[in-house]
Amino acid sequence: MLVSIRHVQGRRTGDVVAVLLATGLAAVVPTAATSSAALPASVALLVVLSALAVRSSSVAVRQSVLLVDLLFVAVAVGFLGLWPVPAAIAVVLAWWLSGRGVDRHRWSTWLRRGRWTRDLPWLVAGTVVVTAGALLAWQRLFDGTLPREYVDAAAGQPWWAIVLAGVAFSLLNAAVEEVVFRGVLLSALTDVLGVRVAVVLQAVAFGALHLHGVPSGPVGVVMAGAWGLLLGVMRVRSRGLLAPYVTHIAADATIVLLMLPVLTA
Repeated sequence: MLVSIRHVQGRRTGDVVAVLLATGLAAVVPTAATSSAALPASVALLVVLSALAVRSSSVAVRQSVLLVDLLFVAVAVGFLGLWPVPAAIAVVLAWWLSGRGVDRHRWSTWLRRGRWTRDLPWLVAGTVVVTAGALLAWQRLFDGTLPREYVDAAAGQPWWAIVLAGVAFSLLNAAVEEVVFRGVLLSALTDVLGVRVAVVLQAVAFGALHLHGVPSGPVGVVMAGAWGLLLGVMRVRSRGLLAPYVTHIAADATIVLLMLPVLTA
C-alpha cells in the first residue's frame, strides 16, 4: 500500500482520475453504450475522460482512455447484439491507432505472452477446477441462465453450429476481456496507482461487468470479481496474458457446456 501511495503522490491528480474513470466506464460499457437513459451522461463522461487524457503526460493513461473511447463507440454501434465482437473491433482499432502518435511498443509489452513459473500450472489448473465447480453451483443454486439474446440467437440452429459458435465465443470473449482488463487497464492502473491497488481495482471492475452477464446478478458480480482477482495475480506473476487467457477460455467453455441443454432445446 505504501508503494501505491507513493505512486499517487508522484502522479498528477488528473492521471489518477482519468485511469479510475476509464476503468469504471469499461465495467459498465455494455449498459452505458446501449441504454438511451444512460447515454447522455455516458457521453459527457467520455468527453471529460478524453480531455483528461489529452492533458496527461502518461502514455498508459492515454492508451487506456483511447481503448475505452473506441470500446464505447463500438458497443454503441453494436454488431448482432454480442459484446465480444464490437469490443474486439475496438481493441484492434486501439492497437492500430497506437502506432499513430502513441507508443506502440507499450502495447506489445502489455500483450506479451509472459513466462510460466513452477507454481503457475498448478494455479491455473486449480482455478479452472474451482471455477467449473462455482459455475455449476451458480447454475443449480441460483437458477443461473444465459442472457435472452444468446438463447434467441441459438433458436432453430443445429447442435453442431451451436457448439462451433460456443468454441468461437470462448476464444474471442476470453481474448477481449483479458486484453481490456488484465492487459490495458491493469497496466494503466499499475502505472498510476501501483500493482496491488491495480490488481484489486481491475477485479472490481471485471466483477461489475458481469452484473448482467454470466454469471449474473449480485452473486455473479462477487464470483466474477474474485475470479478477476485470481486472473490479475496470474497476470502479474507470469508477466503476460497467456496464463489468464487459458484459464478464461476454460471458464467460458464450461459456461457453454452448462448451457448447452438450454441452447439446443
